[in-house]
Amino acid sequence: MTWPIFQGGAIVSNIHAQEALRDQAFVTYQQTVLTALEDVENALIAFAEEQKHNKSLSDAVTADHKAVDLNLRLFQEGQTDFLSVLTAQRTLYTDQSAFTQSRENLAADLIALYKALGGGWEDAQP
Repeated sequence: MTWPIFQGGAIVSNIHAQEALRDQAFVTYQQTVLTALEDVENALIAFAEEQKHNKSLSDAVTADHKAVDLNLRLFQEGQTDFLSVLTAQRTLYTDQSAFTQSRENLAADLIALYKALGGGWEDAQP
């Protein structure tokens, strides 16, 4: 066994340098994990909030359909003017448009969640 004795502290310095590189790699790894967890958490929150928004818009569209039917019936019976029917229809169409946009947002949020989780949505090949 041979061990160089007179290296002027080069061996000890090399050990310290390697330990510093190891510590730096560990910190980088920790930061990567924390960033990944943050991405997943943000995607989960966005998806959950959009689900709530989508549900409320769905309920609004259902209520708007009933309002349009009621206003149309009242107009046919002569109890209201046609402006009420048009207003109810405009509200319905506005809420339907928002509902459609919300469904698109749900799909985008779900894709973002899958991406943050690392994918895995591909079909396995036999």
